[in-house]
Amino acid sequence: MGSIGFSIFSPKLHRFSRGTTVAAAAGGTTNSNLAFKSLMESFTVDIHRAEGRELNVPLIAPFTIATSKLEDVRNVAIRVELSNGCCGWGEAPVLPFVTAENQSTALEKAGEACQALKKSGAMSLGDVLGQIGHLLPGHDFASVGKPLNISFL
Repeated sequence: MGSIGFSIFSPKLHRFSRGTTVAAAAGGTTNSNLAFKSLMESFTVDIHRAEGRELNVPLIAPFTIATSKLEDVRNVAIRVELSNGCCGWGEAPVLPFVTAENQSTALEKAGEACQALKKSGAMSLGDVLGQIGHLLPGHDFASVGKPLNISFL
């Protein structure tokens, strides 16, 4: 299991709400870069619910990393629901001896961030992502912050 993620600037077509389709090109400033920037400024996010929950999954075949044998993963699923009914998910990978936090710390930090975001009221997508960066700064909580960002995208 790994974190849920994707590249915004993949060479695929992106369709936006006003029917505009643009192709993302590798490198440089493209129409999709500008469209995403516009979306970050103009799309309003109003969070209705947000929560973190345990995501414990047994592995079909255990594997060893350094001196640790893993027979299951104990990650954190993050769910965000907007007031318009849209729902997004992210997964915080928690891997002993690799990530900075364990499952209980990741759940706690996800819960704190979700509570703070619910109390914030409506704001632009860019402001939401900025607030997540403020609530979960730096490397210490990256395995929680990045999946929380993904749940909005």
